[in-house]
Amino acid sequence: MQRHFGQKAALIAAGLCATLTLPALAGFVWVWRERGGADPWVPSMAAILVFLASCAVVLYVMSRPKPPLPEQNASADPEADR
Repeated sequence: MQRHFGQKAALIAAGLCATLTLPALAGFVWVWRERGGADPWVPSMAAILVFLASCAVVLYVMSRPKPPLPEQNASADPEADR
């Protein structure tokens, strides 16, 4: 099964989001250690981290090749044809 253009674009975007997750993680850890957990930047960095990671997962799932659909006239129950 091959990916069509939209699935390839989603795979590239998933890779980009996954790549951007690493510096966001480093920024989150740095802000947390420098400013402490009470600073408003810490939850903002955590939200960025969760957003990028979830985007990477969703885009990867969207980029997976789909199996071909069954024929229109094929029934779901093979016993019904007899």
